Amino acid sequence: TDMDVFADEFGKLVKRITFITSELQMQVLKIRLVPVGNVFKKFPRIVRNLARDLGKQVDLQIFGEDTELDRSVVDEIGDPLIHLVRNALDHALESAEERLTAGKPRVGCVTLSAKHEGNNIIISIKDDGRGMSPEKIAAKALEKGIATGEQLAAMSPKEIFDLIFLPGFSTKEKVSDLSGRGVGMDVVRTNVKKLNGIIEVKSEMGKGSEFILKLPLTLAIIQSLMVEIENEIYSIPLSAVIETLRVKEEDFSSVGGREVLRLRKSALPLMRLQQRFGI
Repeated sequence: TDMDVFADEFGKLVKRITFITSELQMQVLKIRLVPVGNVFKKFPRIVRNLARDLGKQVDLQIFGEDTELDRSVVDEIGDPLIHLVRNALDHALESAEERLTAGKPRVGCVTLSAKHEGNNIIISIKDDGRGMSPEKIAAKALEKGIATGEQLAAMSPKEIFDLIFLPGFSTKEKVSDLSGRGVGMDVVRTNVKKLNGIIEVKSEMGKGSEFILKLPLTLAIIQSLMVEIENEIYSIPLSAVIETLRVKEEDFSSVGGREVLRLRKSALPLMRLQQRFGI
């Protein structure tokens, strides 16, 4: 029938338009991309000056400076990177004498690298310094009241390393000018989160530490889930969506005066957008 032919042609047309808009989006994104080398190029001088002030010998190695990312991300990434590199030189790398005693080359090594992984860019700051002790971090967290003994006992080393990103945490006995005048790692994590990124830390005693920043390629384009309520359309960032499901009214119950949804073995707090937006 004519209707079937129309539906078929219309379907083809929609596919074609979708393809063209995706292409257009990619071209716009390419225009916004700049090499991360724009940020990396200031680090040799920063490291040289810092090493001189600290009386340490440091070799800075840079990889992947051609890796491209959105200029809005490039503009924001400089400060967290400077803090992490300063941290590596001031806290992590030992003096030449300590390194020789530990059987290491007297010159410390810091590696700054960038690479693409899917729609993300991975930036790593790695040192071959003294590494971090989970026990020492746990003791400090306990002393500062950041976590209780029971909580710490249940944590994996990775979770304990993550404590260094909490406000008010510093393992340095005295605050030096170089490590950021008391500006903690919490500021670094806040800046990375602002870019919709995550930061991870790996460390091995005596071998060194690595801070890994996983950032979105662009902030200009985000995929989203469209939801319609009472003829109004809302857009939810796809990065915030874990799953979508159909629910029935009988799945809802009330706990402490709040509506919750029973899902598998947990109760999830329910937020009705009609009430939130006063529709």
